[in-house]
Amino acid sequence: MRVVNSPAELPHGCPKPVATIGNFDGMHLGHRQLMQDLIRRAAEVGGTATVVTFHPHPLQVLAPGNAPRQIQTLQQKLDAIASLGIQLVIVIPFDRALARTSARDFAAQVLWGNLRLSEIYVGPNFAFGHRREGSFGLLREIGDEKGFHVERIRQVQFRGSRVSSTAVRQALLGGQVQLARRLLGRPYSLAGEIVHGTATGSNLRVPTANLRTENELIPRMGVYITILTVEGRKLPAVTNVGVRPTVVPAGAEAPLTIETHVLDLDRDLYGLKVNLGFLLRLRDERRFEDKQALVAQIRRDVTRARRYFSHVEPVAPGMLRD
Repeated sequence: MRVVNSPAELPHGCPKPVATIGNFDGMHLGHRQLMQDLIRRAAEVGGTATVVTFHPHPLQVLAPGNAPRQIQTLQQKLDAIASLGIQLVIVIPFDRALARTSARDFAAQVLWGNLRLSEIYVGPNFAFGHRREGSFGLLREIGDEKGFHVERIRQVQFRGSRVSSTAVRQALLGGQVQLARRLLGRPYSLAGEIVHGTATGSNLRVPTANLRTENELIPRMGVYITILTVEGRKLPAVTNVGVRPTVVPAGAEAPLTIETHVLDLDRDLYGLKVNLGFLLRLRDERRFEDKQALVAQIRRDVTRARRYFSHVEPVAPGMLRD
């Protein structure tokens, strides 16, 4: 997959772009269905399956206080798009100058003048250009003028509701990682690096790997059954997202931590790049009367995780590879 930062930088060998345009945060089931349809259509007409997206999210530039927390990092989004077989991605840097571009100018100059697209497929609520003045109708009108085809995509629904990035965010913020998994078509994952922590887990004889992540959206605080993917290996684990109230003195300010205990792993993970996938929420994080009570609860959490992996997830500790 080729990735460029401007339609003006298009590489050679990308004929008749069959495109879609949007933010595609999360790459949920709706996005995936759209891109799979796009790939099939491009193959039918001998075109190039093309995704046009923006970075950062427009609201992060225009109204940072109202911008939604992004479900994925840009790299995660690009990796997800590439996994589907898309041939070309154009990541347009979004800034205030672009925001001032009229809808007609954007469609005529960027989508047609630079990209020379053959067909474009957009979502049901698609709007573009200065103050979102451009509608599907205007895009189709410009397409008729310039000679490219414009079509709406069909919606993907789950339990009678449209699959959307907003629905995924709400599920994750509510700790409903199983629902998020169904909407995404895969476990929600955080990407990052394992860093040194306070060694509290090791002192309690429950060693943990501390994740430093660039992801903006962290699932609701609590304890989860997870899978830690490191060096191509998927390792069953239990993860605590929270502020460690039992080991942090009452009243003290504590940062949010993401601590993962990997089942049956005896190795150092410091400095490694990993992905942490969330499978099932076990419980809320809470304060225990002492560390012994905390350790007893962690052992119960681990027992539940082992039972889950033995009956639900086809993984063996440290064995499954991508």
